[in-house]
Amino acid sequence: MGAVSTGDVPSTATLARRSLRRPSTRRSVATESVGDRAPAQDAFPYTRRPLPWVLALFMAMLFFVPVDSTELKIHLPVGSQIDRFAIVGMVLAWVWFGGDQRAFLRTRRSKLYVSAVLAFLALAVASLLLGADRIINVGEFGLAGKRFALLGSFLVLSWFTLTALRFEDVRGFVTYLIGLSTVMAIGVLVERHTGNNVFYNWSAALLKPIATVAPSPTSIHPVYGSDGRVMVVGPTLHGLAVSTMLIVTMPFALVRVFDATSRRTRWLNALACTLMLVAAASTDRKTALLVPVAVVIYLAFYRPRQVLRLLPVGLVVLVGVVHLASPGALGTIFTPTAGLSSSSTAHRVGDFTDVAPDVLAHPVIGRGYGTINSELSNQFRINDDQYLDAIWEVGVIGLVAYLFMILAPVIAARRAIRARDPAVASLALAASAGCVAYLVVNALFDAMSFPQAPYMFFVVAALATISAAGPAGNVQPARERAVAYESRLRRAHPLAQAPS
Repeated sequence: MGAVSTGDVPSTATLARRSLRRPSTRRSVATESVGDRAPAQDAFPYTRRPLPWVLALFMAMLFFVPVDSTELKIHLPVGSQIDRFAIVGMVLAWVWFGGDQRAFLRTRRSKLYVSAVLAFLALAVASLLLGADRIINVGEFGLAGKRFALLGSFLVLSWFTLTALRFEDVRGFVTYLIGLSTVMAIGVLVERHTGNNVFYNWSAALLKPIATVAPSPTSIHPVYGSDGRVMVVGPTLHGLAVSTMLIVTMPFALVRVFDATSRRTRWLNALACTLMLVAAASTDRKTALLVPVAVVIYLAFYRPRQVLRLLPVGLVVLVGVVHLASPGALGTIFTPTAGLSSSSTAHRVGDFTDVAPDVLAHPVIGRGYGTINSELSNQFRINDDQYLDAIWEVGVIGLVAYLFMILAPVIAARRAIRARDPAVASLALAASAGCVAYLVVNALFDAMSFPQAPYMFFVVAALATISAAGPAGNVQPARERAVAYESRLRRAHPLAQAPS
């Protein structure tokens, strides 16, 4: 047979380079998002992409290390807590490896949440600049700098999540979060029964050469605890913070119970969900009752039949398990006199009255973001309501922006929840329910004062944004587009590689 000439057929490398130089259009992006998305085997945890694993390591630290009580032996002006150094490491990893979805603005993912975050950030900066003279004169500028550094950590984590994860990663990452939360719940129950806070103890032993871990505030004897209640805190400084972590994660397991097609999946997720709720109840905080009720009501709006079918059995089992695992917890939570006479309830009654003069003095933009120090109760009114803190610090406009930031992922997820694709709908529903949990939590305590609570929200909000867009929200990196395009050319022009 004669040799076949391929002089008129350009090489695959040349064609691949030409394809990368072509201006992208809305049609081509859509095609790449759906047709050329990452294969299933490249989804977390079955992926070699480093950034999802970097995010996974940070979340493991958040669930098992008391980040707000652990300071590295390197002093920084904005705080030496271990999470600040971890955030810097994540930024360096993002720059070095490149975020898979770093072209976020070119994707089909909703920009509503990111726009809301930027609006709140802009108002926070404006509140500080407009009151700069007073803030500097009273010596609060350094405090504001530390609070802005913490806010920056929250936003970096959320952006990292948005640009590191593809839609195909979300299901595996959610399974990972359920696992972390379940293990933490077991540790919290051990703390409730023994008084031994394993999170503080193991962190102090493991990090002793490089960090200092403060003693745990755990107290399982009510006579010594505040308000006659136990102090069960897990890897946080307060029972409200650990309860928030558990309850924000809980909807992921609960929705899987609804959607389970096998007994194994249903029972494993039901067990995880039960452990989270029991551990939250073991803190003796009313948040453990009120927030799950709000979450169930939200889920019932979209899945009424499933909620009504499981609710009676779930309540009976949950009450029994809570009574066995945390004796006395239900009595403390449901006792009306204890709830009305507790110092936290009495404190909430006078919150707005006491801060009203300062709010009225700065009604529009507030006294300045980050200028309230929750550790100085002799100088500042410590509110058990983050919304009051928001209107105090950033005014009415800032409060509206803060509420919009929390609700934006919920709004963006509405269409996806009603979509025909069950994978997309379930993930969007569970993630948005986590945002609803955080919305309610903010009315029950000053959530931004305990970093674990906002860290969880900003991650779950990013997951809701990714889930709401589905596979079409992915953007394929240039290097993968080149490989995929070259592969298609080889199949289309098999003679291009033949010798002339």
